[in-house]
Amino acid sequence: MNIAILETGRINAEIANRFPRYPDMFRQLFAQTPATGLTFSEVAVIDGVLPASIDDYDGYLVTGSAAGVYDAFPWIPPLMAFIRAAHAGDKPLVGICFGHQIIAHALGGHAEKWSDGWGLGVYDLALHDAPGWMPQCDSVKLIHIHQDQVVRLPEGATHLGSTAFCANAAFYIGDNVFCMQGHPEFDRDYTAALMAARTETMGAGPVAAATQSLESGHEGITIAGWIADFFTQHAAARAAAA
Repeated sequence: MNIAILETGRINAEIANRFPRYPDMFRQLFAQTPATGLTFSEVAVIDGVLPASIDDYDGYLVTGSAAGVYDAFPWIPPLMAFIRAAHAGDKPLVGICFGHQIIAHALGGHAEKWSDGWGLGVYDLALHDAPGWMPQCDSVKLIHIHQDQVVRLPEGATHLGSTAFCANAAFYIGDNVFCMQGHPEFDRDYTAALMAARTETMGAGPVAAATQSLESGHEGITIAGWIADFFTQHAAARAAAA
């Protein structure tokens, strides 16, 4: 399967020379899983580029971004239209952070800036009603950096997980949409550097507490395995039905 990573954000300019771009973070993450049969391309949505057809790729992963779904960037409406078309065409969709928000928003849910500020650091993501591509699991540790939240899920979505800060932290729709607020692709060093670069915006106290939480570790590789299984099981189910 050739999965397109739809790049909707770039590394903060203050630290961009120290860390890989978001598509490369995902490539490095999936390289650590036992997933086979997946290759990854990238599409610079943030530069106004989208696939010409939903059939150009076998599935799509929408990255995080500093943007909000409500921002007036010219690439956001075409991306939402593409998400709706991909979903209608039964292409598997994964959303991470902003990707989670914009997929929910495009499919009839709602995301907005959260009035209680930032969710930062490692949170326990409490899980329930796991789909078939995931093991039954009570919780996982996942890095979060977000101020926006999904406040209403799309019609037909199954609520999958929540954190102490975010009620709608993960959801899925059937076997072709899988979204989460957290960042399996982030590591401790990048997260700490990003929060340090944005301390003035996020607040010194929250950043200090979140930086300390990174010492507890996180389970991004485990979640990457679930994402890989989501893509491959979708393909297997469609092949079997053909």
